[in-house]
Amino acid sequence: MEKSTSHKYRAIYRHYRTLILSGVLPVDHKLPTEKTIGEEFGVSRITAVRALSLLAEEGLIERVQGSGSYVKAPPRRDDPSLKVISLISPIRNEGREIELIKGIEHRLRKNGYLLTVSNTHEDGETEREIVTNVRDKVHGLIVYPVSSIENMDLFQGLTNMHHPVVYVDRYPMSLPCTYVSCDNFDGGYRIGKAFLERGHRRIALIYHDIVGLTSDRDRFNGFMKAMGEGNVPRDRVRIISMPKRDSDESIHRVLRELYSDVWGPRENCPSAVFTFNDHLALRLMDSILTNEEYELPASFLLAGFDDLASPREGVPFLTIHQDYYAIGQQAAELLLQKIESESMTDVQHLVPVHLVEYSTRSRTERVETAQPAQDPVDMANRV
Repeated sequence: MEKSTSHKYRAIYRHYRTLILSGVLPVDHKLPTEKTIGEEFGVSRITAVRALSLLAEEGLIERVQGSGSYVKAPPRRDDPSLKVISLISPIRNEGREIELIKGIEHRLRKNGYLLTVSNTHEDGETEREIVTNVRDKVHGLIVYPVSSIENMDLFQGLTNMHHPVVYVDRYPMSLPCTYVSCDNFDGGYRIGKAFLERGHRRIALIYHDIVGLTSDRDRFNGFMKAMGEGNVPRDRVRIISMPKRDSDESIHRVLRELYSDVWGPRENCPSAVFTFNDHLALRLMDSILTNEEYELPASFLLAGFDDLASPREGVPFLTIHQDYYAIGQQAAELLLQKIESESMTDVQHLVPVHLVEYSTRSRTERVETAQPAQDPVDMANRV
C-alpha cells in the first residue's frame, strides 16, 4: 500500500505546474508517460494519473487519448471588459516608487488600462510567488527586480512564453529583455568627474552588490571610467563592499577602516567617498556627525545616488537625481507597444540623470548642476 499517496500526487502536480508556469516546459511539450512519471517519483500509475488529471482540470495540460499529455497555451489576456497591468516592485519609504507608479498610471490611463501594484519587500521568494500568481491574469507586467541574478529561470520563462513584460531600474543579467532605467553609467561618471574637478585624488568607493545589481554595476563602471580619464592611480581608489542590510557596526567598521591611524598617515585617507545610494550615504553621515573618533580631511566630500532626502548639515554632499516619473511613463509606453502591436523587439531605454549638490550653509541648499540636454542612451553603444 502506498504511503502518503495524497502528498505524493500533489508533489507531482506542483512539480509540473511550476515547470509549465515558469515556461521551462513550452506550449505543446509532451509530458512523460504515466508509467515514466510513476517510476521517477516512486509511485503507482494511479497516483501519476491523479496528478495529471489535476493539471488538466486547471487547464495547464491537454490529455489526448492514445497520444499523451501536452502543455496547453496560457489563458488569453485580451478580455476587453477589464484591461489590467501589474507592477511588481519593492515599495520603500523614500517615495521614489510613488513617482514611478504615477508615471506608469498616467500613461496607462490614456489607453484604458488599470494598474495593480504588488510589493516584493526586496525578497526573491515573494517576487517569484507574485509573478507566478498574476502573470496569466493580467495583460502585461512591469517588474522592478529584487536582483539581476535571482529568479532567472522565472524571467526566462516569461520570455519563452512571450509574456509582455518591461523591467525598470534593474534588469535580469544576460537575458534579452526590454527595460527602462536611469542612466546609471552616466550618473557614476558624473560623480567621478565632480570629485576630480574639486581636486580629490584619494577616493573611496563603497557598494553593496555590483555582481547582483545591474544598476550598481553600471554606476561602478561609469565612476571608474572617470577615474581612468583623470589618470588616478589604482592605489588611490579604495574599494569597499558592505552587506546589503548594513548595520551600525558595519558602518563603523568601514569608517574605522578609512579613517584610522592603523591604515597609515592621515594624509593617505580618502578625501571623498562615493556610495552607490543615498540610504547608505545618509547612514555614513549620521555616524560621522555623532562620533568624534573620525577625523576627516578638511576638504571631505560625500556622494550618494538617488536624491532621496536632504542630507545632514555639516557634510558637503553630492548626489544624482533620477526622474522616476519619466521612467514609469516610458516603461508603460514600451509595454503598451508590446501588448497592442505584439512587438517582439526588445528596447533598452535610459532616462538622463542630473548631478545635484547640497551646500553646508545653515539652510541646506540644493543646486542642480546645469547639464546639456541629451537623448536617452542605447546601452548597446556604451563604451
